[in-house]
Amino acid sequence: MSDKVFNQNLEDRVPDQQMLMAQLLFSEKPDLAGEDALKSALEANLGKIEIVGGKTSDGPAMFAVQKLKAVFEDVPQGIPVLACIMEPTEFKSDGIDELQRSQFWDFPDGAQKIDEFKYCVNIFNFYGSALHYQEQAELLLAQVDAALKCYPKCEGIYVIGSGKLTTPRDFEDSKRFDLAGRFIRLAVNARFFTIQGTEDDAIVDTIGFHMFREPDVQLHFRGINPNYAVRYVYNIASYQFSNGFPIAAGDTVDSMDENGNMQWEPQWRTQYEESLIQPIRVVLDVNCGEFAAGTRD
Repeated sequence: MSDKVFNQNLEDRVPDQQMLMAQLLFSEKPDLAGEDALKSALEANLGKIEIVGGKTSDGPAMFAVQKLKAVFEDVPQGIPVLACIMEPTEFKSDGIDELQRSQFWDFPDGAQKIDEFKYCVNIFNFYGSALHYQEQAELLLAQVDAALKCYPKCEGIYVIGSGKLTTPRDFEDSKRFDLAGRFIRLAVNARFFTIQGTEDDAIVDTIGFHMFREPDVQLHFRGINPNYAVRYVYNIASYQFSNGFPIAAGDTVDSMDENGNMQWEPQWRTQYEESLIQPIRVVLDVNCGEFAAGTRD
């Protein structure tokens, strides 16, 4: 746990539109994967794929996913989403600030290791933002899975929008979970901060759902084991993702006991507000009763 003091930048707000993007990271430049190999790997999870561009054009290959179509007002029949797995390129870590580096909980020595990666394979899509958020999650997971099969020397996976750094082994292990579990383990980061000038006030929040324009989860507390708090916000986040983000302002949710287990009583009340920690975005704040820190309207 870092004792580094961070000054908040209240001008740091999430953009209105943000691309859901992951990067495979490497210490040494990997061999270029072939278009046919990538197509085959994508089809294993996404069904029929058509290659767009590539060797016959000036740009890299993109892969039209026939079962995932983005519908627009002027194109009611829909356009196949284009899955992009780019060629290996130079990776620069200088844009990852100290606050982000302090939250690499899922990668051993991640704050230092991130500087050792020199190359990356960028993974994103075009038109995917028009899909339902669960389809967007399914697509990203399928793209990462395909890219890992074609780039087996990958050493880390970094999701830009959430600042989550994980290992390929963790990605493989997550396949035993449902869609919510797999996506959260890849792309949603739970962060932990203590509040300077207080005895033991702390915040745990998730970051990642804002990439779908959906609310993250926040717990502002004292007197709770931070590991329990992290597990709790992940549980609430998983429920939200799996059920269409059904929790309304003023609704109550299950609390947790002294061992960090979810319990029916007492119920904890929720509200939506701007996040206490940058980047500023909408979060579901859970008022944890006798353990609550700070003030709420």
